[in-house]
Order: sequence, then C-alpha cells, then structure tokens
Amino acid sequence: MSSEPRAIDAVKDIIYQCNRCAHCFDLSWLGQSSREKCPAYRWGKFESYTGRGRFFLARALVDGLTDYDAELAQRVFACTECRGCAEHCFKYLSTTDIYAAMKEDLARLNLLPPALAAGLSDEGGLGEYHNVYQGAQEERLAWLPDFSHVDREAEVLFFVGCTSAYARQNMALDTYNLLVQAGINFTVMSDEWCCGHPYLAGGMPDKAVTFMEHTLAAAEKLGVKQVVYNCPGCQRAFRDDYGKLTGRPAPVESLHVVELLADRLDRGELTMDRYRPKAAVTYHDPCVLGRWMGIYEAPRRLLKAIPGISLVEMPRNRRDGYCCGAGGMIRYDFGDMANLAGADRVAEATGTGAEILLSACPACVMQLQQSRQKAKARLKVMDITELVAQQMRPLRA
Repeated sequence: MSSEPRAIDAVKDIIYQCNRCAHCFDLSWLGQSSREKCPAYRWGKFESYTGRGRFFLARALVDGLTDYDAELAQRVFACTECRGCAEHCFKYLSTTDIYAAMKEDLARLNLLPPALAAGLSDEGGLGEYHNVYQGAQEERLAWLPDFSHVDREAEVLFFVGCTSAYARQNMALDTYNLLVQAGINFTVMSDEWCCGHPYLAGGMPDKAVTFMEHTLAAAEKLGVKQVVYNCPGCQRAFRDDYGKLTGRPAPVESLHVVELLADRLDRGELTMDRYRPKAAVTYHDPCVLGRWMGIYEAPRRLLKAIPGISLVEMPRNRRDGYCCGAGGMIRYDFGDMANLAGADRVAEATGTGAEILLSACPACVMQLQQSRQKAKARLKVMDITELVAQQMRPLRA
C-alpha cells in the first residue's frame, strides 16, 4: 500500500462514528419503492454502491485492509452525490465528505473512470476549454439578445454556467429576461469560466478553487456584491464549497434566481398573470438545491403564486426527493444508471396526474427531458424559470 498521505485518513474520525445502523440504506430490496433513495444501488444492486457500503470500504481503507483500485473507484464514482444517505443518517454524518476524500485519493492515483478523466483533462477537456462541453469561449454568450449587460459595472452578476450557456440556452435567456423584468441592474461576464463543480465531482479540489478564484477576481473588478444563478451546482460551488476549501468565505452573496424572485414576490414587488388554460404541475427538487443547500420552499412559493396553476407533489419530495440521475457527473461513465434514475422519476411524476414536470436545475431538466422522450410520456418538462418568465409581471411604482 502507498505510504503517501491520503485524504481518507484525514476523515477517519467520521468513518469510525458510523455504527452501521442502515438508516441510510435503500429499502427498495424490501419492495418498498416509496423508500428508494439511492440511484447507484438501484442500478448496481450490491450494497457496496450504497452509503453504508461505501463507509465499509472507507473503514477498510483506513484500517489497512484494502487499498484503492479500479473496482473500488467504480463504487465511489457511481454516485450521483444526491445526499440521500446523508439526509437519513441516524448520526448526521456527512457521508459526502467521505466520498469526496476517496475521490481525491483516486484522482491522485489516476483511477478516475475514463470518460470523466478525459472530460476533466487539461488537454481537450475542462482545463483547456473552461467548460464541460468543449465549446469555444466566444460562443459562451451566443444566446444573448444584445451585449448591453456584458462586463458593465454592477452589484449583481448573472453567472450563466456551462449548461445554460452551451446546452440549454433557452434557460439562460429566461433567467436573463427575468432579471430584466424585475428591474435588476446586473452584469454578465464575457470571460466566464466553469464554476469548478465538475472538478469537485472528479476529486480535484485545487483545480476547482483555481476556477472559482478566476470568477471572483473578475467579479471584484466589476464591483459585484451578489451573484445570481439558475444552476444549483454553480451556486453551491461559490456559496459553500469555496469557503470549505479555502477557509475563507467568498466575497459575494450567492442566490439562486428562485430565491431572489420569491423574496421580491413576498415583498409585493412582483405579481403573476393567470396561467391559461389551468394546469396541474409537479416539482422535482434538485438534489443540490434541496438536500445540499436547503432551498425547498422558494420555488414552491413562486408556483403557488401563479393563478391557474395547481401544484401536486410526487410521493418523494423535498428531503426525500429522488435524484433524477444527473448529479455527480455520472453521465460520463454511468449513462445507464442516469437513464434508469431519470425513468423512475418521470414515471413518478406521471403518476401524479400532472401535465407539467418542473425543476430548477439545467442538469435535471436535461435528464428529465431525455427520460420523458424515451418513455414517450405526455408530460411536459420545463425549468421553473421558463414558466415564471411567461407569467411574471413587475409592479411599477
């Protein structure tokens, strides 16, 4: 076994606290589909894909009973990072800290799954292109109606994110229009880089911090005090991960666009037009927005404020919401697992009788749209920004 310092050894005190009670364990093997919480176990079948199973592996590592190899790497990286296990831990242990430590060690040992390794590489990957789609930097703002908001001084920055910029440009435009309608003076950066979240999923925290600091330095030059996102992964990187990794808080406030709009709605600064014809909608809680950052009610307040819209909840919602399969960058190497999770979630949404399935995350919307198409479901999948952009009206003084 290697004698080099390992990240896993730094968190062994957390590992030793696990009493193997199985509160984090997925109970789908008992036929209780409403209790399923782990897409990796649903797909992989073996306990080593679950929260408790990964803790067993971590305990074996720190006790010197095993060492890192490709088989262990598959168990670790086949995780959507949904925090379903952490949410149900009897002792409130941060299970994802253990997975992050194992990922860091595996990255150092060049044991990343092949497609993820290529996507994060310095040549031909994230390190070269500064986005996960290998798109040209000059195309990052191709969706903009004009450049009046680009690189101008403002206290609010709209951080677009890779997926909205390259793969779901309608979501970028919807968020942009919402900020304009709300009368917010904001800026967009021409030299925006990825938030760094994919590096964290790949066990490369130092590279993630480098990308975050690029953004923060550019934001400081523009006088930015608050950053607005439509991507929860981007928001988490700056709101939570930066401080955790560097020991100092980010010099900006980070808000998801649903938080900003719900606050203005509560203050009576916005109103909503009636949705015609009436429609029943259901809402999928993105794992990062919900279990990672605790933002459950802001999107629901927006939906409940729209006349003609009725919200029907899926059986698994809020802290018990089931992952759509798009988290943890698993689509690189575990596409079958992502598709299985997405199919499960679309089936659950269809079962509510809703006509529209909404979420508040570009990655979730992409996964759910693909799953809806494969299932040939009549359900329409939308991001909440699209619906709210159609219905929101500012109240002018």
